Amino acid sequence: MDLHFFFFGLWGLVNNAGRSVPIGPTDWMQLDDFTAVLDVNLIGVIDVTLQFLPLLKKAQGRVVNVASILGRLSLIGGGYCLSKFGVEAFSDSLRRDMAHFGIKVSIIEPGFFKTAVTRLDLIEADLKRLWTRLPQDIKASYGTAYFGDYVKAQGFSMGILCSPDISKVTRCMEHALTAYFPRSRYSGGWDAKLFWIPLSYLPSFVSDFVISVLLPLPKDERSI
Repeated sequence: MDLHFFFFGLWGLVNNAGRSVPIGPTDWMQLDDFTAVLDVNLIGVIDVTLQFLPLLKKAQGRVVNVASILGRLSLIGGGYCLSKFGVEAFSDSLRRDMAHFGIKVSIIEPGFFKTAVTRLDLIEADLKRLWTRLPQDIKASYGTAYFGDYVKAQGFSMGILCSPDISKVTRCMEHALTAYFPRSRYSGGWDAKLFWIPLSYLPSFVSDFVISVLLPLPKDERSI
């Protein structure tokens, strides 16, 4: 295997590792909450890609980076959306830089699927951790009912949006790795194609309103 890589290089690299939590309102976060997600979802992608670039250049191969529709439209606070926006930017830069060497770079932007990233029990447990450590003044600004309402809103959204058919994403990976003309971007899932990506092109006040409808209001909410 080592000799094969030495002579022929590496044809394909798929960066798919990721974590979602902590997610939640931005003022529930601390700096470590952001870096914990960014280290895996963004810095990890960059690190692995840089390690394998010499082999990929030798084979004139493919890089497939799994981002998210949340790399186009930020729905929630925390490091997840930031990391996916970063994966999009890194992939665009990499695609343009490596085109000179015959490497093709594709981004996959899945919608919501039933995976470990969207497990409601994990999300709820981490939200409870964040809520418990909040200073009393921040808790008071949201109100005692907010935490329960927020968890219910997450469960409702996940129940409607999450598809169990992850083959919609793996088929994108297969095409990106094997097609003669791979796409620069793939969207996986009906919600990505028909809702989230179109929403990302609309004016900000429209997407802000749609997202606000999906989440509860804090007790001290102020209209602007």
